[in-house]
Amino acid sequence: MSNSTQSESGLTRRTLLKAGGAVAGAAALGGCLGEEDGTTDVGSAEFSTAFSNCWMCSHNCGQEVTVMDGRVVNITGVDGHPRGSAGPDTEGTLCPKGLAQQDKTHDPKRIKEPHIRRNGTLEKVSWDEALQYTAERLVQFDEENGAETFLDATSWAETSIFRTIWKDLYGSPERISRGIHVCAGPTFVAGGMMGTGTNNRIPDYQNSDYIIAWGRNILNSFGGQFEAKGVLEAIENRGATLVTIDPNYTDTAEKSDHWLPVKPRTDGALALAMANVIIEEELYDEDFVENFTHGFEAYREAAADMPPAEAAEITGISADSIREIARGFAKAAPRAGISVWTGTAQAGNSWKASQNITALNGLVGNIDRPGGLRLWEYPSTASFGQVCEQDYTNRAEFKTPAINKYEEYEKYPLRHITGIGHNVVPEMVENGHINGIVCHHDDPLKDGNTKAWIEAVEAMDLVLSIDAYWNGVSRRADIVLPESTSLEKDTLGTGNWSAYPRHKWVTGGKAAVDPRWNTRPDWDILTGIAEKMATETGNDDWRIFEQWDSHEEFINAKLGTCGTTLEDLSTGENNYCLVEEYDYEKWKDDDHFTFRFDLDQIGSFAQAAEEAGMGTAPEWVPPGTYGDEMSDEYPLEFTDTRSVFFSHGSNQPHERLQDHYAKRNGLNDADYRGNYLYMNPKDAESRGIENGDMVSIESADGEGTLMAHLTERVQPGFVTSEYGFGSTSSITSRESGRGSDDAADGMNTMMLHTDQMDPITGQPDRHIAVDVTPTGGD
Repeated sequence: MSNSTQSESGLTRRTLLKAGGAVAGAAALGGCLGEEDGTTDVGSAEFSTAFSNCWMCSHNCGQEVTVMDGRVVNITGVDGHPRGSAGPDTEGTLCPKGLAQQDKTHDPKRIKEPHIRRNGTLEKVSWDEALQYTAERLVQFDEENGAETFLDATSWAETSIFRTIWKDLYGSPERISRGIHVCAGPTFVAGGMMGTGTNNRIPDYQNSDYIIAWGRNILNSFGGQFEAKGVLEAIENRGATLVTIDPNYTDTAEKSDHWLPVKPRTDGALALAMANVIIEEELYDEDFVENFTHGFEAYREAAADMPPAEAAEITGISADSIREIARGFAKAAPRAGISVWTGTAQAGNSWKASQNITALNGLVGNIDRPGGLRLWEYPSTASFGQVCEQDYTNRAEFKTPAINKYEEYEKYPLRHITGIGHNVVPEMVENGHINGIVCHHDDPLKDGNTKAWIEAVEAMDLVLSIDAYWNGVSRRADIVLPESTSLEKDTLGTGNWSAYPRHKWVTGGKAAVDPRWNTRPDWDILTGIAEKMATETGNDDWRIFEQWDSHEEFINAKLGTCGTTLEDLSTGENNYCLVEEYDYEKWKDDDHFTFRFDLDQIGSFAQAAEEAGMGTAPEWVPPGTYGDEMSDEYPLEFTDTRSVFFSHGSNQPHERLQDHYAKRNGLNDADYRGNYLYMNPKDAESRGIENGDMVSIESADGEGTLMAHLTERVQPGFVTSEYGFGSTSSITSRESGRGSDDAADGMNTMMLHTDQMDPITGQPDRHIAVDVTPTGGD
């Protein structure tokens, strides 16, 4: 186990230097960091250092926090942090999202008080009244609708007891998660079925000689700072080759040795053509394929049907380029890895793209080898069942999710795989099979089928929102419980992939500052609901949380298996511990390990695939087989993207980030702080559109208004925009005082979308046929 210690005074030269920097920052910012009268008495200020980890996108980069008189005045990264650095003795940094935790903590636009809806209006109430009302409504809902019709739509949380509350104790089997259901379902699920788990997306960057960023802009949007840093370390220290496969000329493409501007939704053909070259030229790992895989002959046949020349016609990538990349990847193997995530997973034909791409790893035998596709492992923290001393009844254990229970949903192959589909929820509400929802740190109104989702939320009998900001759900909720930020609560993070390929790790910290206004940490909110439910129902199962006096005590119980405590993580020089070491090639000692090219052995998938009209082995599924086709009326292909500035709508209201985003796009002088429509100048010229014009984007299912940003980085025929803005976002121009023009906030990109999705996982298909026209406005 590795952890640093502090001097007895609690100060080190480093913390003193950072405190000095914070003094300068506080003096420069003046009233921004002072009390409400705008004063900041730096001379008498008391500084302290605390640790936290960033939860803006749940990936837990370490944060060292400087506090002055109870206010956060500075945040930096933690050196050597597993997710926030390139490893030992390297600098820890934070992206704009992580730095925005400071903005979020002291943002006066946050929800400051609990609210309940009376006579159609949300009214401020005390915490006791809000929690009591929550318990009463939950009991009433169970009596009138059945708890099994209450949808758990909680996203990642800084406490791990959400599932215990809503599934085990309340009794709902219905859950939509961010990962499988709306983020990258085909990537995650395909990896699990093929034998790598969700590890099929993160290679062992630092030790790699050949990295393919497939549909990923790793230098701009990442699962922790370690990704971008690991890629750069491999290039600098190992001379690694970096390849970007992406329709857009991204920051990562700009730094790459090769950029393959693949046509959208043709990644599956490109992957099969690469396999064709590797197999035909006998560059694959024959020993691994022969002894540790299943279904190679079916894979060989699929690859034989996609020679590079044919793939070139489909993908827009020359046959010579396909051969060059395939050879480079195979010859560098096993020190070669593919980084893949949402970019190839959010289309109707994404399942086969994900299967075909993941298959390349098994073909070259890079599985769990240095520089290849590491089979990352989580630390052995104790589960809830292990630390809970009280027996309780799991009320959802024998309840069947509605999509598997009712014949109305037999048309959806996904029912065999994921148990629910995001785009199907409005139909389930209409059928009376879902009647309520709890949302935490998430807004499903941005994740697909938005107009139907809005109607569904408004039709539900009970809507509970636990969040820091007003958004599309909280504004429509019956109960709004204001949550503290991660800097105002105790946190524990555990992870797998990181800058330490041989170590499992934990990270955490105590609250840096007290909760602002009348907000509470999620642990306190949930245990408060449980306490009221125990009294309201007379069921002592709800009292299971009383065995811990605080969230810290609960966290320490979970850390008992790791030999550390939250105090250790909070008072050392670092807020992480390397707790266990594990080696590469674990599959060699695992008699049950098999990498599956063909998924014919997975009965649930075989049934789903048959219903969806696809085979179990890798194959090419063209765009439009599932999802939109372009037409004369809607000739452009749209999809939305992520950036380093924003995370799922949770920090769009921060004006500093909005200004940085506008400046990065060269449009900061415009009175507009929404998302932009990125468009190739050729498409713009034919439509009479100039840079900075307001434009209307329209699909067969919806429309909206965006500001155009013309750039050669986007291919002709393809337009993109940042996800997470618009009418269902956290704050509007009207509320922030910037103006009254709703168009200045941009648009929710999924207002263009209805129910198109990957039929296997239900992942919303975010590739939409659109047209773009000038609005005539400024």
